[in-house]
Amino acid sequence: MKFSTSQRVKKSQAAFLATVVMGSLLAVSVPASNAAVTVTTGQACNSKATVATAKNGKTVACKSGKWTEYKRAKLVFGAASAALAPKEEFAVWAVPKKLGYFAAENLDVTVVPTGGSIDAANLVGIGRIDIAGADLGPTLTAIEKGGDQKVIGGLVVNFPWKVAVDPTSSIKKPEDLIGKKIGIISTGSGSFPFAKAWVAGHGLKATDVEYISTGQIGPSTLALQNKSVDAIALFASAYAGQEFTGTKFNYLPNPASLKGVASLSWVVNADAFNKDPEIYERFLRAAFKGLIYSSTNVKSATTIGFTELPVTLAGAPIASSLGLGMAQLKTWLETATPLTGTPSTWKALGGISQADWVVNQGYAKAAGTIVTDVSRANYYDERVLARANTFDRAAIIAAANRAPK
Repeated sequence: MKFSTSQRVKKSQAAFLATVVMGSLLAVSVPASNAAVTVTTGQACNSKATVATAKNGKTVACKSGKWTEYKRAKLVFGAASAALAPKEEFAVWAVPKKLGYFAAENLDVTVVPTGGSIDAANLVGIGRIDIAGADLGPTLTAIEKGGDQKVIGGLVVNFPWKVAVDPTSSIKKPEDLIGKKIGIISTGSGSFPFAKAWVAGHGLKATDVEYISTGQIGPSTLALQNKSVDAIALFASAYAGQEFTGTKFNYLPNPASLKGVASLSWVVNADAFNKDPEIYERFLRAAFKGLIYSSTNVKSATTIGFTELPVTLAGAPIASSLGLGMAQLKTWLETATPLTGTPSTWKALGGISQADWVVNQGYAKAAGTIVTDVSRANYYDERVLARANTFDRAAIIAAANRAPK
């Protein structure tokens, strides 16, 4: 497949150029923020101003010389798992919903589970959901196969996947898994390509192991303990939940080839994004606020998550679930936020460099899910990131600090 000459590329480039001509292309570097300034809707503004907060709490943009509220819009956000849990659906959906971050953008956002990153990326491509947090590797696979996807930023920037064995197991090193079974969440999950890339990265052949779908962390742990599988391949926050309840794991090392690999990225339908990128800017701004709030006060964010998504409680009261939920969300947030600085200094969330893109292409190739390079220039569009990062972090942090910790 020749990506540089495909109809999808030509259509994407045409839409991008049209945006430039219309004057709405957003700078890649983070602009000076007007979000801390309180203005009045309809008040005069100048072309250098970007986004501000109106006296009624709404986010407003400078359009035609006046501060203007956004038109109401709806989006469906797909979480990359079949069962909702204290992870991205808490931080970037429940918190923005409860605290009015979506309302400030005049957005109605619903969250739905998916079968995992592979399914999430494919659902975006066919327009069943509007935006998803999906592993970049499976997303590149979907694009290579002709899907109508585009990546507009990164979410989980610190690789979360690990292979674990039971502490009593005789398996101590990767080569001990030859002839053994590895439990994966499902073939629609990012767990599957991770396990394959992990095996390849350690110099093992694809036929050296067998992959068994064991589901989420609960049934996967049981499968490991009853020796239905010899190892499991899951993500850090899932393990954290089990460890909080007393379960022990031994982790086998990730290969050097996985260093620098990212995980969940913001994936959108290319046609829908090119038609109205501003809607996605608004979603990301609210989501980034959710990340800042959640990282500042994990207890409050977890409580909000359980309140907005009671299905995650499985019938238990919040009080008895809070510790476990906090352990899971805290671990997830550590994978989704910068390793340096503090929430107040995280001014440019979501960027994916060319080097990062190349590393993730190598990961997808190691997993056997792509065979051709996917051009970052054609399928990564960061035009909304600068304005999505334009908001008053101090106000978000202050609100988080006022809530019980």
